[in-house]
Amino acid sequence: MANQRQHIRNKSGAECVVTDDAGNSYGALLENISAGGALIKVKDGVLASLEVGDVCRMMLCDNADSCPIKRTCRVVRFDSLSMGVQFLTETFQ
Repeated sequence: MANQRQHIRNKSGAECVVTDDAGNSYGALLENISAGGALIKVKDGVLASLEVGDVCRMMLCDNADSCPIKRTCRVVRFDSLSMGVQFLTETFQ
């Protein structure tokens, strides 16, 4: 079966922060990233407040004031170790 992804993935390992709609923030590691989304490895275990279909925010840094990448995302895949997100915007909304 051929890979039918729209965007090329780039491996990472950078720290990031995921925030849910309630304002809870979770430390995580970026496994890979593309123009359309990312695979995020959850450092603090399962993000109990997020489920597939939920909207969240991802910052590719640990300080919002100096963050080069901030995206609003939709959770498209989730398990106990990682979650896949689709980028909805190029900035927070």
